[in-house]
Amino acid sequence: MDLDHVKWFSRSEGSWVSHRRYLYGPKRQVDNLVTNFKMKRTGEKQFQLTWDSDRNEGEMNFWLEGNLLKRDSGYYTSEPTNSIMHQIDEDTIVFQTSYGGVDYREEIRYLNGDKVRLRQTVGTEGDKIKIVGQYYEERSFSNDT
Repeated sequence: MDLDHVKWFSRSEGSWVSHRRYLYGPKRQVDNLVTNFKMKRTGEKQFQLTWDSDRNEGEMNFWLEGNLLKRDSGYYTSEPTNSIMHQIDEDTIVFQTSYGGVDYREEIRYLNGDKVRLRQTVGTEGDKIKIVGQYYEERSFSNDT
């Protein structure tokens, strides 16, 4: 199956609200967060992600090179990161990234056309699970410009 990563990312252009739940550490401490984010295309294979919540805000630029996603910073680091992408089907993509001694596997799936995304992140260090993130993301049409 020949899948197009640029087409997949283009489906996320616009504004979104992300309802997040994180489980941290061996005791699985729970943390809930709502984040607003916006994705826009900045070049043929380049995109920009901006976000804000009551805890932080930021910006990440990334570009696609074949099955490689290159970010100017990572989610848990300000250093550039690379992810290997595996597109499962036209709606689902898996990212594998490693930095800071932790291996991350993230899966994002579109539902209900392109109005909803389900996302899951698992970070492991050796055989220990460090973080699990689950996200329900809804497109926010009122904020698109």
